[in-house]
This record gives sequence, structure tokens and C-alpha cells, in this order.
Amino acid sequence: LSSGINAEYGDIETGKLKPEIVQPANNKWTCKKCTYDNWPATKKCTMCLSPKEDAIIEAEQVAGGACAANSPSIYSRNSRRTRKNKPATEVNKDKWICPRCTYANYLKNKKCIMCQISPPPTYIRQLSNSSTSSTDSSDSRSRTSARIIEQCTRDTRGSTRSTPEPRIAARQDKRIKVVYDSIRKKQIRNKILQEDWTWIHACIGAIEGDAGPVEIYIKKVGCITRAVTVEESRILSTETFTVDHGQTLVHLALRYSNHNVAVVLLSHQQQSRPGSTSATTGYNLGLKRMPSYECPNTATEIRRVVASSLRQYNHGDFYCHYMSDSVTFVLPYDILTFGSSTQKCLFDEILDLEAQRVLEVEHRINWDEEIVTTHKSKLYALWNRSAGDCLLDSALQATWGVNDRDGSLRRALSNTLVNAADKLYPRWKEYECMHAANMQYTLNESQWSTTWRKLVKLAEQPGKSLEQAHIFCLAHVLMRPIIVYGVKYVHNSTGEVLDYARFEGVYLPLLWGSDCCNKSPVVLGYTRGHFSALVGIQQGEGESELLLPLVDSQRHALPLHFITEVEVGLQEELIREWFETTETARGVLCAIQRVSSAHILSQRLVDGWLAKYRRTNTT
Repeated sequence: LSSGINAEYGDIETGKLKPEIVQPANNKWTCKKCTYDNWPATKKCTMCLSPKEDAIIEAEQVAGGACAANSPSIYSRNSRRTRKNKPATEVNKDKWICPRCTYANYLKNKKCIMCQISPPPTYIRQLSNSSTSSTDSSDSRSRTSARIIEQCTRDTRGSTRSTPEPRIAARQDKRIKVVYDSIRKKQIRNKILQEDWTWIHACIGAIEGDAGPVEIYIKKVGCITRAVTVEESRILSTETFTVDHGQTLVHLALRYSNHNVAVVLLSHQQQSRPGSTSATTGYNLGLKRMPSYECPNTATEIRRVVASSLRQYNHGDFYCHYMSDSVTFVLPYDILTFGSSTQKCLFDEILDLEAQRVLEVEHRINWDEEIVTTHKSKLYALWNRSAGDCLLDSALQATWGVNDRDGSLRRALSNTLVNAADKLYPRWKEYECMHAANMQYTLNESQWSTTWRKLVKLAEQPGKSLEQAHIFCLAHVLMRPIIVYGVKYVHNSTGEVLDYARFEGVYLPLLWGSDCCNKSPVVLGYTRGHFSALVGIQQGEGESELLLPLVDSQRHALPLHFITEVEVGLQEELIREWFETTETARGVLCAIQRVSSAHILSQRLVDGWLAKYRRTNTT
């Protein structure tokens, strides 16, 4: 008998049955169209999708849904509970079975969640009985929640006090945010690569003042212009400090006043790694050792003096910030006494050699041999930060030898543009209208006003690049003329011409009187969107002078910016009024920059910076 059963149904001992001849269970319903035996939970035939007949549904309803509850359908939620070895009676204790879709609903549901059918009469009594128990359980849960909230809102001394619901919700939201942030940080950490951890450690070093990780990052990667991303800011931000996305290592070091890290970063040229050379020029583009970096304490004192010397002129109808102390920075005479190797090392570490090369190649500076050799008036381009503050940095370097790190000069410039707008705006507009007429286009008053507001807004934002109007306003703040030697065309990295540069020329503080201003000019250089301070070398002890050409290499006069229609044709008279001028033997008209004895702080700054080179030259 067993052999016959095994032959027909399979091996009973091993449990391997033939699925195609297994007889269907009695609780299945047979499709009238295809005769397929379906599980009771199915509303349609699995094979032909024919709907279940009403007679079968009524039979299941009469049976109280027992067949549907006890059926092992893979589509019912009760089957999943049954697979967890729970009896059907326990499963149905708190649920009612929908007669239409056989979905097991909780007793608190007044309608089926799937088909929105009301429960059968047999379950209405259970539903009413369960309402009382559910109310009691909800009350107990609410009391428990109240105790938890009361415990969470205790103060640090352990006393209990009533707290408004919004504060409780805010605290709960804050806790949820903390938990979410911690989980998010773990996810971000898991995705960070090994080389990115070097960057993360460098950012932490810039914040905490540890230059070690920063130097390791520079040695391995060398790119200090990398900015913090949104995900990295989540990792770096703590309760003690906050790191915003978009900040670089230099921003972090300066924001948390870590001067030692700033010296390491700012002395590293952005174009290359430390110690590398330019492939086209052979110049050293590596570490930079500016006087303000070598003597940070003295540089801080100088900036404090600069901030105190910036005052506001409130007399009459002209409200302008001005600098009461007039100083000119030059390289010391000791450099000429150094050996050639020491001089080369010094110039490599203080000059912007690329800007120097461009200005000399395009004959913007040092193009007259008589001025350079006979009058010893060679100009040198100092290195500064290649950011939007380069104009103000170069102006302060040309006067005091430090950069505008604390933004005092930018604030004075911004306040002057706002307070003296009634004087600056008409002259600026008239000058720009003259240029617009030459190019055969016009703007209405609203367009001019919008452009002026943009210029004022640029001056208010640190790091934003400045325009010609800002140089004109800066000349009033310094109370000195400004001469800009710059390229005529802006080129890209491949040498293609991008735009015409209008920065070169003379900027006079015309709203002041010429008798109350210093006639010794400030000299700047402009190359491809970047300003540099142009300074000379002092000739011996005491007062010396430099000759600055007021014409270009083609003997054309430098443009005089922001003059009115009345002043057109009077450029030469204005030049001789605002400058001490002279002519060379070859007839080159030059302005005289007089350099007297250095300020005591500037002298201390230079002496501290030269100490290393003096030792190197001796050895």
C-alpha cells in the first residue's frame, strides 16, 4: 500500500510530493470558467481573472469568515501571522474580517480599509465592547506620555515646572534634529574617501590653529582654493563652532584668528605647489614670505593705526571718509647690498612674478631705460591675495606694507559711496554717459540708478571684485592720486582676448581741493582681473624719489578718468596741478613720488622681515 501511495503521490517518508497531483483543500473555491482552485482570499481567479461568484461570497459570510481566516493564503495578513506560529484565534481576537475582500481589519476601524465596507453584524458587538477597553488603554497611554513629557521638561536643578506645549514641541524637534544629524554624519563619514580625510583634518587644523595637518594637505594635494561642501560642513560643524559651505582653509584660519595657519596658507601660491616653477617663465611660484606674514604682531599694530587714522569729513556738503596719515611703502635699500642668490630668493618670495612679467612684456612698466637705470625708478609688483579684495590689499600694501585683512579700508570706501553719493554719483554718471555716447548707446535714469546701487553693494560685501568707480572713490579716501598701470586687454589662459580693460590711467580726488591732498601718488598694477601694489627701492638713507611715467610706451598720455565735459581738454593742466611733475632728457612726462623716512611701525615690520635674508646673505 505504501508503495502504491508513493508511486502515485510521491515519497511520503522523504516528504517529496508531486505538486501537480496534490488535491486542493476543501476551503478553496473553484472557478466556473477554468476550474482552477483558488484560495479563499482571492477575489478573482488567479488563472483567468474571473470574479468570485456571489454564491461563494455568501457562503463564506454565513460561515462567519472562518474559512477566510483559517486559509493559508499568501495574500492575507493573517497568513503571515500564522507563519509566526500564532493560532488563528489569537490573530482574530482583535480583528474583523471583511466579507467582500476578506481583509483583516482592526476592531477600531469602522470601515474596511481596502474596500470601505461596514463590518458584518456579528462584529458590531465586538466593536462596541472594544471601544471601552481602547479608551482605557488610550487614557493610560496619554498618562504615560504626560509623565515622559514632564520628565523631559525638568530643569537642571531637578525641579518640575509647567512648560507650554510649543516649547515642548520645539525641544522634541531639536532632539529629533540632533539624532538625524548624527545619523547623517555617520552616513557621510562612511562615504568619505581616504584623500578626503586629509582635507577634513586640514580644515580642523585651520579651525583649531594646528598647522601640521594643513602642511600635510598642502604637501599631498597643494590646492588651497578647495571649498567646504554642504556634506563636509555637517561633519565639521559642532556646538563650539560652525563651518559654512563654500569656505576655504584661508577663510577658516582668518575667521578663528589662527595667524600661524594663515601664514602657511597665504604664503602658498594658489597656482602651484610649494617649490614648483612656472613652465613658461621658470619663475618660482611657491612659498611667499610677505613682511606682514613674518611679523604678524607688528602688522596687527599697523592695521590698528590705519583704522584709527580713517576719519569722516562732515564739514560742508561733502561727507567722506579720509586717511589722515599719508605713508608710502618702498623696499629697503639693504636689498641692493645682498648677493645675487639672496636677492633672487627674496624677490621670488615677495613679488608676484607673473604679474611683473606680464606688465613688463606688454611695456606697461619699466619700459623706459633712462627712468629705470639713470633715475633708478624701477617698479616691482608685490604679491597679495588673489581674491576680490586685491584692490584694497594692494592700496594698503603700497602705503603701509600690509593687506586690508580686517576690512577697515573697505568699510571706509563703502561708507563714502553711501554718504557722498550726492557728489560722486553725478560725476560718475556724466563720465559714463560720455563713454556711452562714444559707443552710441544710452541708458535712462532708472538704469543708471540701478547700476550705481550695484556698485555700492559690491563695496559692502567682502571678497567682491571692485570697479573703476571704486578706484575713483578710493583716491578720495586716501586723499592722494592713484596711477594704475595695466594691460589693455584681458586674456584667458590660452591667450585669447576676452575684453577691453579700462583700468589703466590716472584717478584724481577731484572732489577735494588740490592744496589739501598729498601729491605723491599711489601706484597699482592691473593684470587679468587682479591688482598688485607697485613699489620701488629706496635709494640710500633719507628722502628719495621715484619717477612715474604719465604716458605709455607710445608716448600717449594716460587717460584721466571721471572728468566732466567741462574738464575735457584740460587734462594736462589737471595733471600738473595734482602732481609734482618733471620731464626726462628724452621728454617723458613723469610724476614724482617722494619717499621720506619710513613710519616707525613700517620700519619695524621691514627689519623683522629682512632678518632672515641678512643671515642668509652673511652665511
